[in-house]
Amino acid sequence: MLRRPLLSLMLALALGILFVGGLARLFVLRYETGDVYPPYSSLRADPLGTKALAAALAELPGIEVQRNFKPLPKLDPKGPVTLVYAGVSHRAYWSGKELLAFDSLVAGGSRAIFTFFPVETPPSTLDDKQAGDGERKKKEEKSENGKVGSEKKGGDKKSAGQDQSGSGDDQDKKAVADKKDGKKTTSNDDEEPAEEPLIDFATVAKRWGFGFGYLPEEKGKAYVRSATPVDSGGQLESDISWHSTLDFKDVKPQWKVLYMCGSRPVVIERQYDKGSIVLVADSFLVSNEALRGERHPRLLSRLFSGPPTIIFDEEHNDLRENPGIASLVRKYRLHGVAAGFLLLALLFVWKNAVRFVPAYASREADRDVVVGKEAGEGFIQLLRRSIAPAAILDSCLAEWRKAFVHKPRELAKATEVWDHEQSRPARYRDPVGIYRAISRSLARKA
Repeated sequence: MLRRPLLSLMLALALGILFVGGLARLFVLRYETGDVYPPYSSLRADPLGTKALAAALAELPGIEVQRNFKPLPKLDPKGPVTLVYAGVSHRAYWSGKELLAFDSLVAGGSRAIFTFFPVETPPSTLDDKQAGDGERKKKEEKSENGKVGSEKKGGDKKSAGQDQSGSGDDQDKKAVADKKDGKKTTSNDDEEPAEEPLIDFATVAKRWGFGFGYLPEEKGKAYVRSATPVDSGGQLESDISWHSTLDFKDVKPQWKVLYMCGSRPVVIERQYDKGSIVLVADSFLVSNEALRGERHPRLLSRLFSGPPTIIFDEEHNDLRENPGIASLVRKYRLHGVAAGFLLLALLFVWKNAVRFVPAYASREADRDVVVGKEAGEGFIQLLRRSIAPAAILDSCLAEWRKAFVHKPRELAKATEVWDHEQSRPARYRDPVGIYRAISRSLARKA
């Protein structure tokens, strides 16, 4: 029969395993659904995600699907790729490094697809400004240095004016050429580089040759419209439902309009040096919900007609790669090593908690053992056996007389204290007080 400590340990171990297993199961169920991820993330499996699109593309022959969790400047593909930004906000902010990295990537032959987060109703100017401030704050918080210096009033406008000067294509090519040649973009090489300003998407849109606008709101009606192709020649779906009021305005001739909602462009495409950019004002058509109930294969085929390596960007969804012990374990497949260390730790605890060999006990040895006491306790026991409690002070005074025979003055003081105490009634005598008084008189120097 198992001993009680061993049984308790095994029961605790079983309960711990059940708890960890149940907790892991809850996490697996939660992450399988994917509602912990932002909308239009390729890791999300519910109607608001794009996991079905990523999985479907990965099943096609010759197509490789990846996910990016790094900042764009750290993305170093081996060749041209199709970079997908699903559910990106049109109020988002770019850093200068990100913009240069994007220009270099697309100009080198890559294709960028932006599907913007749907906007239900046209916002007011104040709401639009507050939303933009929120996006800027979020961008500042996730920047590499943790903070971005606040620019003086008009500083961003000055940077924006410099970005807008000249044609967009010339600026883009110049920025890419400067990066390839290793030229610095600061005006004065001797000065320390200033903190990098943020550039809003509206400024980037002007560089690229378009602007953001909003479709007129139809009062009293649920906002579900339709978009129609422009000169598709039957290569695109003739009619798709539209779920956003966002559209594009001031579109330059470099852009080709693919779909229009009413008289407003909502899907546009352009060549960008050796690469291309596609902008879609609604992310519904790439969502899991759309792929289940309202698929548009011809339009999706047109969107993903670029390089066969498709990278879904998750960094703009605040999903970043944070290197750590767990990341290294997953990367180098060290799960077995971790499990081995855990097993060793459990065995170590078990070894120290349970004795496998019972301790030897001898009954005869137990009988011969005498429990000893300290010398002080032995002396007290001898005093209790030899001297009655009432005679303790008499015995002490007799010993003092022997010890202080050559000091008659001290003995006279002790005798005086003793006689004074003996003259008092028995019930008022204080043996302890008498002892202390005599000790003080004897210890006092003459």
